[in-house]
Amino acid sequence: MIGSTADDEGEVVPGNVSEYGFVNGEDELVSFAELPVQWDKGEIPDEKQKQIFLLGTTDRGFRRIFKQVKAWKFDLSGEDPVVLVLSKENNWIKLLKPRKAFEDTIRTILITVQYLHFVKWNPETSRETMRDHLSVVFRFGYKSYGIISLPLLLPQL
Repeated sequence: MIGSTADDEGEVVPGNVSEYGFVNGEDELVSFAELPVQWDKGEIPDEKQKQIFLLGTTDRGFRRIFKQVKAWKFDLSGEDPVVLVLSKENNWIKLLKPRKAFEDTIRTILITVQYLHFVKWNPETSRETMRDHLSVVFRFGYKSYGIISLPLLLPQL
């Protein structure tokens, strides 16, 4: 469930977070992809994994948050792909725009989720159309940067 609700301590749980990043217990930037992916709704993530914390802003930047997270998932069913993380309190938090300094840390996973979403809705697409779509979404030229991040998904570009 996504939305602002109250957790056990009366704290408001954000439905989404922008200007986000993730840090481990040593305060180093890490990708949310280090967390387990929740493939099924009933699946319960392992509580014994390393500690990873989400930091960012909510309420249009007016409130800062710092939450321990334990899993992530993505949803390809809507107009745009959605990435969510599961807080330690079992609330799903939608990830919006990452911090600029964090973009390189998660670029490959975001490109991959965007790729899967596009192919799901456009199964007959060409490599050129996919390249153009990703270039628009991530604002880069395929020769200069990111498409190289998908060597297995887009061979021989």
